[in-house]
Amino acid sequence: MKHYVLLLIFTLLLVGCGRAETTAVPADLLEGSTAIIAVESRLLERGSGKLVEGDRAPDFSFTLPDGTTQRLSDLQGRPVVLNFWASWCLPCIEEMPAIEQVYQAAEGDLVVLAVNRNELPAAIARFANTVEVSFPLIADVTGTIGERYSITSLPVTYFINRDGTIRARHIGALSETMLAERIQALE
Repeated sequence: MKHYVLLLIFTLLLVGCGRAETTAVPADLLEGSTAIIAVESRLLERGSGKLVEGDRAPDFSFTLPDGTTQRLSDLQGRPVVLNFWASWCLPCIEEMPAIEQVYQAAEGDLVVLAVNRNELPAAIARFANTVEVSFPLIADVTGTIGERYSITSLPVTYFINRDGTIRARHIGALSETMLAERIQALE
């Protein structure tokens, strides 16, 4: 009987680890907003250890409001700015307009993904109504993506080369000038 209980617990843990995070955003929170909020995300590559420059960026998927699912690995060929943030994080809020400026200036030659750390999509939607951004805001409700990227403080930004490898990691808020310099260094 003891083995049966352990097997049952282990099975439930495995099922829970593989499921996507999903929670609907109340429609009234998005009225008049142009925000792109991915309410479902999933870490695709489990692993451990701190990521360093030259490592392949761990893959994850996210589902956009139109129902399409994208993977980070699908974006190879374009440089990626991967920003981890939260709505309660003042430096995160302060850097969002700079990220949007650089994203717009790149005119489609840059991907920006903003992964929210441990908040429900409703909180992300409320935030999106206060700061206008045109790149996807991705809900990582359980924090599994953030954990894989060793996020222990916010904001943290990864700069990912066109080949999917990590070029740099920056802890703390970024100015428009710092962002432009980091992006220019991407291969």
